[in-house]
Amino acid sequence: MILMPAGFKFTVLQTQLLSMVLGAVIIFILLSSAWLVKKYPRQNCFIMGLYVIPSFVGTIILMTVRNTSTSTKAGLLISYYIVLSFWAAQTLAMPLISRNIAGQTKKTVVVTMNFCAWCAGNATGPQVFLSTDAPRYFIAFATHMGCYALLVATIAFLRWWLKKRNDKKDRLAEAGVSEAKDEKMVHAFDDLTDRENPNFRYIY
Repeated sequence: MILMPAGFKFTVLQTQLLSMVLGAVIIFILLSSAWLVKKYPRQNCFIMGLYVIPSFVGTIILMTVRNTSTSTKAGLLISYYIVLSFWAAQTLAMPLISRNIAGQTKKTVVVTMNFCAWCAGNATGPQVFLSTDAPRYFIAFATHMGCYALLVATIAFLRWWLKKRNDKKDRLAEAGVSEAKDEKMVHAFDDLTDRENPNFRYIY
């Protein structure tokens, strides 16, 4: 369960009720991001980066606005909700991995490494919310900002790198290299990695 920050001063019951609203917000975020990827299939990385922007905005508000009244508490709560928009990038990364990694062994290793990294991140994240930094947790939210910036940089690099590799294979096809323009899908079911198969094209 995702709980509200202690600085909001909600009771346990209020926190649980508001977490139900948060669940609805996350469902909307995930469904809307999936719809956008389906509508614009060649813009996966761009859409992932787009959904990180509200996380920046929400975190900045949480770091700069004091909880002094009912109205500011409502605004901070909404900010907290939109902070979690980065979950869309996390969710969209999974099908991106499965679609861009070929070769059974390589795919298994990469998916396993991603899962281990995800578990390590989830275990480490709560450790930055120090009791000495309560109730506003500047250190934790500053760490969040750094992670968001790193995430955006990684997404931008990934899009550039995958496009570069596709362009290289396209140039081979234009040069007449038959393996890079396999219209009959001769290698479609071969156990080749994405690097080994010259006809493989990346999704970004």
